[in-house]
Amino acid sequence: MILVVNAGSSSIKFRLFNDLDKSNPIDILDGLAERITVDGAVSFKYEGKKYEYNVELPNHEVAIKFILDKLIELNIISNVDDINAVGFRVVHGGTISKSSIIDQKVFDTIKDAVKLAPLHNPGAITAIEAIEKVMPKAKLVACFDTAYHQTLAEEQYLYAVPYSWYKEHGVRKYGFHGISYQYIVEKMSEVLAKPKDQLNLIVCHLGNGASITCIKNGKSFDTTMGLTPLAGVMMGTRSGDIDPSIIEYMCKELQLDVSKITNILNKESGLLGLSGKSSDMRDVTGGYFKGDEDYKRALNKYTQVAADYIIRFANLLGHNIDGIVFTAGVGENSIHTRQFILEKLPLLDIEIDNAKNEESYGDYKYISSPNSKIKVLAVRTNEELMICKDTINLTK
Repeated sequence: MILVVNAGSSSIKFRLFNDLDKSNPIDILDGLAERITVDGAVSFKYEGKKYEYNVELPNHEVAIKFILDKLIELNIISNVDDINAVGFRVVHGGTISKSSIIDQKVFDTIKDAVKLAPLHNPGAITAIEAIEKVMPKAKLVACFDTAYHQTLAEEQYLYAVPYSWYKEHGVRKYGFHGISYQYIVEKMSEVLAKPKDQLNLIVCHLGNGASITCIKNGKSFDTTMGLTPLAGVMMGTRSGDIDPSIIEYMCKELQLDVSKITNILNKESGLLGLSGKSSDMRDVTGGYFKGDEDYKRALNKYTQVAADYIIRFANLLGHNIDGIVFTAGVGENSIHTRQFILEKLPLLDIEIDNAKNEESYGDYKYISSPNSKIKVLAVRTNEELMICKDTINLTK
């Protein structure tokens, strides 16, 4: 079996896969340990039944051990050695270009990247250390959100700042959500019956964190997130791109230091900042149709910024666009967000099929009409399956 772990500072999302058929692993259980170090709660679904526990979780090691004990108690596994490998989602891997077995060198790179992803990498480090103690025989694999974007050319990843900043301090565009983009490319190769290395896509990964990536010949050609996940399109609570001078200006105006202003840009901006009410797209679209001016302002800006990036990436691909894909929580589920973004792209001659856009779906659906110059799809991403497959390939 393969365990997939996505850990934060106080939470662990986990999914267990049966890999008897290594080419087609089946997820059999998914769950969440949360409020670690606060009080603690663990929940998971298995065979249609939900299990919930309130339990003291002082650290990640205790949380992992509790999860494994419950899996044994419920006869889901006979012992911890049934899980032969663990795949970790790691947000930042620096310049590592592929999923990797976690040896000391890889682990040191993850730790070094904490300065680039201080909100994300520490949780992964803590979880890796915990599982090493609790599951000493398991092989450990790191799957990086940044790895997929290591195919960017210099003109895409460099910033127009002193070159020494890049050479000496690693200041460059890294990009994120790479595991999701990797999955979408594989899925679209299947859906469009076209080899991966011939696929040209614009993929909109729109969740609470959001990015858009231009994919050329199956590889990342340009992407919106940069040195950190703060850059690019507007998000739930993140500003996306702004004039960098705003930071110094607001430090002076509010008498705050740079770290506090950056925190505001990460946690109090985006949809939440412009609406002043909510970062949840369901609230925003609901308020929009009730005539709430705050929500209108937020949604109009959000969809315009996304449309502007799609046009920019369309220019990079020219007339060879196989499809525009919407994925992640907002992209997969928000009918009106997709509609409003596409309506702001008159140059692309896209025709939406409103009935298709509104209908329910499983893995994917077309939302463009047959007359549309570019195919548009909503596709459900599956980062956990991608992590599982990479883990199998590296450990079999």
